[in-house]
Amino acid sequence: MDEWSSLRQKAWERIFRDKEIGYLDPDIFPLLEAFRKRENAFTQSSCSGRITIIDSVFPWSRKHSSVIYKNHLGTTVDEFKEILAQNQAWRLWLVVQGPIVHVYTRDENEAWEILRIARSVGYKHSAILTENYKGTLVELRTGIKMVHLLRENQSDVINDEDLERIVRVSLDVLKEGKRKMDELRQAILSDGDDSVKLRKDSEGKPEVHDIGGKLP
Repeated sequence: MDEWSSLRQKAWERIFRDKEIGYLDPDIFPLLEAFRKRENAFTQSSCSGRITIIDSVFPWSRKHSSVIYKNHLGTTVDEFKEILAQNQAWRLWLVVQGPIVHVYTRDENEAWEILRIARSVGYKHSAILTENYKGTLVELRTGIKMVHLLRENQSDVINDEDLERIVRVSLDVLKEGKRKMDELRQAILSDGDDSVKLRKDSEGKPEVHDIGGKLP
């Protein structure tokens, strides 16, 4: 077994271990299994999409920022009310995001092929991030995201009608992300592991179809 194959095997062993202990996002395993069928790829640090509430000056801030609520499967009005009953240091931001998948590939050809597949089902914010000893790292992202200022300070009051609407829309956004995650799973499974597909035109001549090329 070469070094890259050993890294791939260890990555999958960690995924299975994380699944057993409950660390892995509960609904992402079928997608990761689909990637497992590709001999030249393995996944790491992926997320199935989630609803979070962040106590921070800005939702993108790292300093003086803390995630005070996170759920990958859904939420309820009562859970939001429990959060709003607590004290806050800064502003409370609601952030809902779609799936984010990180894939290491053995070479660039496999990376571009995965990008082609992902973009074909709406992962338009995907890109190759870097190359290192693990291979070529591809990040797959949709444009699915919702950021909402939930409360600026402790004295702000959100009435029940507004809170119900916020929760309902949050669940709609999360659900759309889950749908796109399943679309990616199906696309990966139906594609197989071929990086170039040969088809025949109406005259029976071999035709090489463009697999998407490199990103502009």
